Amino acid sequence: MDSLHLTLEDEPISIQSHFLPILAEYLQPTNTTTPETAAIALDNLHPDKRREEKDKESGDVFVYYFFEPFHAIAKQIPHTHPAQGRLVDLVKALRELPSRSVHLSQWGDYELWKDLPLFGETFSDAYFSDNDKPLDKTTKNTRFLNLTSYAARLLGINLIPNDSYCIWALSDALEGRYDSGKGRLRNIITDPTADPEVDIHVAVAVEWIVHAGAVLYRRGEAPGGDYHGPLIKGPGKKAFSKERWALWKSRFAEFGECEGLKEETRVKAREAVSEMETVERSTEEL
Repeated sequence: MDSLHLTLEDEPISIQSHFLPILAEYLQPTNTTTPETAAIALDNLHPDKRREEKDKESGDVFVYYFFEPFHAIAKQIPHTHPAQGRLVDLVKALRELPSRSVHLSQWGDYELWKDLPLFGETFSDAYFSDNDKPLDKTTKNTRFLNLTSYAARLLGINLIPNDSYCIWALSDALEGRYDSGKGRLRNIITDPTADPEVDIHVAVAVEWIVHAGAVLYRRGEAPGGDYHGPLIKGPGKKAFSKERWALWKSRFAEFGECEGLKEETRVKAREAVSEMETVERSTEEL
């Protein structure tokens, strides 16, 4: 497998330039460094462990900028590449390091590394950051799919509660959309071929099912949630329910049989149906 060329795309601060060599080396296909060893190496860069240095960043700055390179690198790793799993294993290893209390100005008190402080906040920034970059559509879609794989894998091992991103993706792909009519004159569009972004929408939704479907399904009903497509009807809408899951599965099946879609997209949709059925069977056996 080819080596990965990984970079910090935006102007990095000084400490981030020290994170990159550790991350880039650890994520190479031939590297045998354990996640635990890489986690310790990164932790040793914290200013509290570099007491002999005079001109160093504060602990606040270190923590705030720590996870940005993880998210940036995740966008560069192909979604099927083993390094995606390695990166998630590293986040898990960091969380399992002995924790110590830290106070972050304007943010509050955290346990480093148990709380993975500011991971969610910096991930949210990374999730939307490509929207304003001068990248072509294909590149943006590829990077978004890669980032989704990383996020889904994190949810799949109950490491980061990325449920909202998961629901957004499945809703966008599968729950229909309204036409341009107003009020009662609006019609629900369900034809898979009517979505100009159907290929990336399906690919992203499938990534969530493959890597995090079991976690989502086994958690059971989740109240609330304000993101639903028009195919989700009635009062008492839920962020997750078995009924919503069943709708997603039936829609994936519909996409899988739609001759107007690319074969690759149809195959992915059928893969999702198969995975969802596997999740259902394995859950019944628990």
